[in-house]
Amino acid sequence: MLQDTLKTVKILVMVLSLCLATGSTLVAEEATVEKPEISIHPELAAHTAHFEKKVYQVGDNVYSAVGYSLGNVIMIVGEDGVIVVDTGTHPGEAAEAWNELRKYSDKPVRAVVYTHFHPDHWGGVKAIVSQEEVDSGKVRIFAHETLVSNVVHQGGAMGPILAMRTGYSFGLGLPPEDREGMNEGIGPEITQGTSGFLYPTDVFDDHLQVTIAGVQLQMVHVPSEAPDEISVYLKKGNILLSGETIQGPTLPNIHTLRGTKFRDPLQWYKSIDRLRGFKAAYLVPSHGQPLYGADRVEEVLRMTRDGIQYIHDQTLRYINKGLTPDELAQTVAFPDYLANSKPYLREYYGTVKHAVREIYAGYLGWFEGDPTDLDPMPRSEASRRYVELLGGRDRLLAAARDAYEKGEAQWAAELATHLVRIDHKDMPARLLKAAALRKLGYASMNTNWRNWYLTSAQELEGHIDPVADLRKFIGAFSSPDIVAAWPLARLVEGLGPRLAAEKTLGRHVTVAFVATDTGEGHALEIRQAVAEFHADIPSDAEVTVRAPRMVLVGLLTGQATVEQLLDKGLLGIDGDPARLREILGMFDPMLSPIELTLR
Repeated sequence: MLQDTLKTVKILVMVLSLCLATGSTLVAEEATVEKPEISIHPELAAHTAHFEKKVYQVGDNVYSAVGYSLGNVIMIVGEDGVIVVDTGTHPGEAAEAWNELRKYSDKPVRAVVYTHFHPDHWGGVKAIVSQEEVDSGKVRIFAHETLVSNVVHQGGAMGPILAMRTGYSFGLGLPPEDREGMNEGIGPEITQGTSGFLYPTDVFDDHLQVTIAGVQLQMVHVPSEAPDEISVYLKKGNILLSGETIQGPTLPNIHTLRGTKFRDPLQWYKSIDRLRGFKAAYLVPSHGQPLYGADRVEEVLRMTRDGIQYIHDQTLRYINKGLTPDELAQTVAFPDYLANSKPYLREYYGTVKHAVREIYAGYLGWFEGDPTDLDPMPRSEASRRYVELLGGRDRLLAAARDAYEKGEAQWAAELATHLVRIDHKDMPARLLKAAALRKLGYASMNTNWRNWYLTSAQELEGHIDPVADLRKFIGAFSSPDIVAAWPLARLVEGLGPRLAAEKTLGRHVTVAFVATDTGEGHALEIRQAVAEFHADIPSDAEVTVRAPRMVLVGLLTGQATVEQLLDKGLLGIDGDPARLREILGMFDPMLSPIELTLR
C-alpha cells in the first residue's frame, strides 16, 4: 500500500517537473480544441452487415426476421397456426418485421414465447397479438416464472436510472452523424418507441414440453445473459432457438455497462453446455443470423462457452494472486485462438476488461483490500488538492492539452477530469475532455464503449442533459402497459425507495390504499426515516384512500393530484385530505410514462 502511495506521488512530481522543465508560463488557453473527425472502427463498421434486414428460413418451418429490431422476431409455422418467439423492442419495429414474416404464412397466431425479461424480447408484442386474443384463450404467452417480477423490477425500482444509462450504452442521444453506419453489437441501431406488454398466460420453472399448432416445443431454463432466460428446441427439424444464451455475433456481455445484477459466468457456460446436449443441426439466436449445420452449431456453442469459462477461471486465478480490478483488466486477455474467433468472441458488445471487473465485484464486492478506500476523501476535494500540488488549474490544463496533442487521449481525459470535478462550468476543461473522449470513442471497436465515450462528450459540450434528454427512454422499461398492470402491492411498496427520509424524521403515520374495483388493499407505515409495507391494512391507519385501481395508479405515480381526483369524484378518503397531501409530499416524484385520463 505504501508503494502504491509513493507511486502516485512520484507520478504527480514527474508531471510537475515536466511542466517546470518546459520553462513555459503555462497560461491557460481558452481556445477550444477541434473535435476529432467522425469515424467508426473499421471492423465495427463492417459488423453492421450482420444486421441487414432479411428474413432467414431455417428448416421447413422456422423464419427469423433479422435487422428489424435489436432483437429478432422469430416465427414457427405449425399445422393450423404459428408460434412467435420474441417480438422486438416496440410495436413500430415489430410491425415491419411481422409484415415480412406474414409473407411466409398467414395462419393465426396460437402462441408467443418471451425468451427473457429485456424489452427487446417482448416490447413489440402488441403489433402481433392483442389483449383480447389473449383474454379469449386464442393466444397463449409462455415465459419463465420469474419474468414478470424481473420486468416489474427493472421498470419500477430501477427504471429511471436504467433509462438514462441505456441512453448512454446505446447512443440514443447521439446526433445522426455519429450513428450513421453504426450497429449495437448484437443488432441494428435502436429506434425510439414505447414498449407494449401482455402478461404471460403460461409460466414454468426448469422445463416444459408442450404441443401447439401441431408443433412439439421443448422449453428449457438456461440462466445466462438473463436469470429467466429460456431456449426452445424443436425435435422435428432438430432446430434450437437459443434466446440470448448465445448473445449473437459478438463476445457476450458478461456485464452490461448500463447496469444489472450479477451475471454469473459459471452458470452461463453451464447453460450453454445444456444446449450442446441437444446436438442441434440449426441454431436460431435472438440476435443475429441463424447458423446452419451441426458442426457449425457445435463450434459456436463450444467457442462461446470456452470464452466465457476462460474469462471466469482466469479472473479467479488472478484474484487469488491478489490482483485488483484495475490490475485484472490489464492482465486477463484472450489467447489468440479465442480472440480471433470471429465474430462470436470479438469485442463488439462485451469486453474482457469490463467482464473481469464484474466478476471481481460478483465474488468479492467493491472493497479491494486497501483501507484508504474505506472512507476516501471526496473526489472533488482530492482533485482540488491534486491540482494545487501540480501548480494550479492553468498548469494542469496545459498539461492535459499537451497530452491530447501528443495523441495521449486517455491521459488527457484523466487530467481534465480533475478540473471538471472542481468546477463543472470550466468549459475549456470540459471541451478538452470531450475531445479526448471522442478520440477514444471513434477508435473503439466496442459499441458500448463507443457510445459511452461519445454521449459523455455530448454532455460535456453541453448538447445534452442526461436527466432531461436520456431519461425519456424510460418508455422501454416502464411503458404504460407495464405500469398499469403492476399489482397494487408493487405500487405501494415501490414508494419506499422514493421516501425523502430527511422530511420524515420524528414522524409516524400509516396510510392505506384500497382498489375498489379489484379488492386489493395494502398500507404503508412511515416510521421516522423508513416506510414499511403492510400487505394487510392495520386497524390504526390514519388515512385510507379508496378508488378504482387505475385511479390509484395515477395518484401513486404522480400523474394526478388529490385535488384533481376529488374534483372528479374519483377518490374516497377516510381521514383528512390535507393529511393525505402531506403524506404524498414525503416522496420523490416518480418518472412515469402513464397518462391518466380523468373521467
